[in-house]
Amino acid sequence: MKLEIKKDIKMKVKEYKDGIYRGDYGITYFVLNNKILMKHLGSMYKTTKHFIFGDWAYPLTNDMKMEFNNIYKKVNKW
Repeated sequence: MKLEIKKDIKMKVKEYKDGIYRGDYGITYFVLNNKILMKHLGSMYKTTKHFIFGDWAYPLTNDMKMEFNNIYKKVNKW
């Protein structure tokens, strides 16, 4: 008798609502439409939802929403 074991493991990643998240060590995360910017030591970086280590603080302002994609296109990945 041949025993077959199938593992169907799906890792569920948290979805983040649009807004500003505050993390440890002065790191701030900005989320808009599943795109994430991280501000660390005065510099901005693109990152992913796998690297948000903060708590939701407050919503993005309208000005932040309008500038988000321009900044996102220009910054490097973390």
